[in-house]
Amino acid sequence: MLEQDNLEPTQGRTFTSNTSKLLKHLDKIKLLQDGKRPSPVMFHLSIANPCNLTCSFCCFANRTLKEMLTLDQIKKAIDSFVELGTTGMEITGGGEPTLHPDFGKVVNYAYEKGLKIGVVTNGTTITKWHNVGGVWDKLEWIRLGMYGFYEGYEYDIEALRTYPNLTIGAAYIWDENFNTSTNPNITGKWGETEGVDTKGKRLSKHRQTPEHFERMLEWVEKEQIPTRIAFNSIKTSDLIAQDIEMIRERIKDKNLKYAFLSDFNYKGTRRNHNCYMHNFKPFVFTDGNVYVCPCAEMAVENSWKVNPEFKICDIDGIMDFYNNVQKDNGIKRIHACTYCKYAAQNELIDDALTETEHNDFA
Repeated sequence: MLEQDNLEPTQGRTFTSNTSKLLKHLDKIKLLQDGKRPSPVMFHLSIANPCNLTCSFCCFANRTLKEMLTLDQIKKAIDSFVELGTTGMEITGGGEPTLHPDFGKVVNYAYEKGLKIGVVTNGTTITKWHNVGGVWDKLEWIRLGMYGFYEGYEYDIEALRTYPNLTIGAAYIWDENFNTSTNPNITGKWGETEGVDTKGKRLSKHRQTPEHFERMLEWVEKEQIPTRIAFNSIKTSDLIAQDIEMIRERIKDKNLKYAFLSDFNYKGTRRNHNCYMHNFKPFVFTDGNVYVCPCAEMAVENSWKVNPEFKICDIDGIMDFYNNVQKDNGIKRIHACTYCKYAAQNELIDDALTETEHNDFA
């Protein structure tokens, strides 16, 4: 836990991906400079698309709702990345991962393989898996979605605090300005995107209000839970900038110690379309394929779903892909996402790979 008196908003970088973390892996960047593909630092694993919420900002709103990976597929992915030398795994959405019937088995299998594990969850099943036992104690960290403040449920935070080695963090996706959103969970227009399975789709029942936001801030500060305040990125860049400014205005005089605006990754424009994230943090999705990153669906043109153009291989092809540096555009891919969560990281890698002269005069 961070020292309350010393916490500054920028120290929130500890709790989300950013260039500060990427720079801890200079050995992997050096491999890229040598034209070699490193083993990923970690991989994101989406095991289940079902969810018990219908958030207004859901970046996977156009997913097939009942799709999930089998336990055999999950074990195959874990085995492959462990063999490659990957050390971290984040279990995440699609949907709510703890709704997968084998969630506990997945955590235990990854733990036995030596992976460091983090879980992103809406927090509705904390008590269930606490009562089962042998799950939360296997994690390095858990990130709670602060959706209970407008969805009407509470968090069993005391259950999580019985695990002394578990770091508890949280995230709040600010979406009060939902009138500027075209998310299908608001409009009901899921079927307008080619290939979207509309079966079981439901409109969001709840909307955020300033009161929800204030209660969330009060709670995370009282409970001393580092909480990233993010924004709904699936908008045009001018609307994103407008929302970020609204968040800044709301928190500027609050002297927050634990909640922080997660805008240090945001770049309104991109230098180019170069993408290197598959070398560091690929995304295994519920359709059995591996994609270049876990956040491409956060760009508005990708229509709230995983874009098949971002596929790098399927689960059976993980070893072949990462052992063949020339396959599928080598170490660099080109993806013109209008919003790239990893734009700053991609630019840092771009700089590292740029040919320069007289390097003794750096």
